[in-house]
Order: sequence, then C-alpha cells, then structure tokens
Amino acid sequence: MTKWSAYVAAGVSALALTILIGCSREGTESTSSPSGGRPRVALIMKARTNPFFERMAAGASQAGEDLGADVLVLDVDKETDTAGQAAKVETAAASGVQVVLIAPADSKAIVAPLLQAQRRGIRIINLDNRIDAEAAEKAGLKIEAFIGPDNVEGARKSTAALIERIGGEGNIAMLEGIRGVDNAESRKRGCTIAVQDTAGKVSIVAMDTAEWATEPAQKKMESILNTRPDIKGVFCANDMMALGAIQAIASAGRTSDVIVTGYDNLEAAKAALRAGTLHATIEQHPDRMGRMGVEAALKLIQGESLPPQIDVPTDLVTAETLAAE
Repeated sequence: MTKWSAYVAAGVSALALTILIGCSREGTESTSSPSGGRPRVALIMKARTNPFFERMAAGASQAGEDLGADVLVLDVDKETDTAGQAAKVETAAASGVQVVLIAPADSKAIVAPLLQAQRRGIRIINLDNRIDAEAAEKAGLKIEAFIGPDNVEGARKSTAALIERIGGEGNIAMLEGIRGVDNAESRKRGCTIAVQDTAGKVSIVAMDTAEWATEPAQKKMESILNTRPDIKGVFCANDMMALGAIQAIASAGRTSDVIVTGYDNLEAAKAALRAGTLHATIEQHPDRMGRMGVEAALKLIQGESLPPQIDVPTDLVTAETLAAE
C-alpha cells in the first residue's frame, strides 16, 4: 500500500486536490495522480483480513476505473476497531471526497463520526451492515440509501440447508458475529426462524459469539463439542467462523457427524465445500455491493435521488452448485 502523494496547501484551489484509488490501514494511505474534476468517493470498510472485504474493495475500485471516479478505499485492522474506523471517516472527509460509502464495524458507534462528515457536506451511503436507524435519526444523520443483502433471509437459507442435511430433526449450535451489530443480529434471527419452522423438531442448544474470527470460533466450537456432544450441526454467521468450527470438529474426529454451514462464500469456504467439510454457505456478492455503492454515489453527485434500499441478492452455495458453474 502506498501513501497519499499530496495534501491541499492553504489558499490552493480545491481542483488541485490529489485523490487516490487505494487502501489505508493503520493510518497508512495510498495515492494516485491528481484527479482534476473527477468525482471523489470513499469506501470505508471493516478489516481486509476477511477476504469478503477484499472483494468489496475490488468491486468499488473497478467501478471507479470504469466510470471515471476516484475511489479511496480505507479499512481497519480488526472488525471490532470502531475507533479506527471513526478515524478513517475523518481521513476521508479531510481528503475532499463527496460521498462516503460505509460498511460499519458497529451500527451505533459510527453515527457520530459520520455526522461530522455530513456537516462538511459529504453524503453518506450505507453498505452491508445497517447503521442503527434510531441512533441515526436521533443524531440527525441522513443515510441516503442502504445497499446490502437481506441477512435474515440469507441466514434462514443457510440454516434450512443445515436442517435438511441432518434429517430435519435434532440439536444444533450457532456461532454468532459481534452481538448488537445489525448484520450479526439479523443472521441470528434468520437462523432462529429456520429452526422455528421445524415446529420443535430442531433446537438450538448452544449459542456463542466468535466475533467473526476463525481462531475464536475454533475455541468456541471445541467448548460446544465438549458440553453438548449431542449436536448434529452448527450454523456459523460467517465463513471465517465456519472455518474455525471445521477445524475443531476435525480435531474431535467428528467431521462425518457434525454438519457445518456458513455465510459469505469465501474462497476457503469453496475449498471446504468441495472437500465435504462444509455443507453450504451464502453468496452475498460483496464485489457487486462495492460496485453498486460507487454507482449510487455517482448518481448522488449528479443530482439524482436514490431509493432508501437497494437490494443485493443472497444465494445458497453448495458443492453441487459449485460443480454446476
């Protein structure tokens, strides 16, 4: 990753601002040549250690190249780094962007820094994880649009596939994302709905959070297997956690009798699907989400209005669907 090549000096015309297409992590920012009058958009994400966000960044950057916009891509080191993400909002605002695309680490904590950006005339579009509507309204933050998947429905699909695979009855576990965060709560709700649809034939007997990460998920899954050896499967709210659960299940020698489903369709998850250690996952098209965000930002810059919600589809992915591609 590279550093910004220039900053605006006092008294210099705003047209001389250097804009960039790139990534920032831990305060390191990247640069490109001066942009003239091109539209300027920032995408601020969670951690690129999750390949989901690499795909989102790639989609947004490609859209910028295709559509003649300068796209600044910023991320943080950990998915829980709310302070770091707030700092990235300030970085983006200081760079002179016109629109911020935000995939928030925390649905409420991000409201205050976004409000400061909005007061500088920057428009806000929400991607992937919903900003808390009540907190935004109370603060006076205007969200131009939400672009993302129906996480409830996606999690319902993944859990329904798990339930079908275990024969429609028995006990299962759930590994959640960060509690209180909108997409984590939505996926938890979707899993619960799928279980409720069985009319008591399936029960969630163990539930814990691994905060989206693989190593904590492995440890949590080891604990669940020890305390609830009767479980027949586990729904994991993202593939990073599913990969950790798979490791724990393999170490316990239970790969054949504890079924795992996930969410995100990461490349490592595809490999697990082909190997038979993961039964299903959900594709929510982060590359398309990033592109749609840039397209929506350009519409705002051009004076067009946006619908309050722009849906991104969720598709069930299995070894069979991969083989058919």
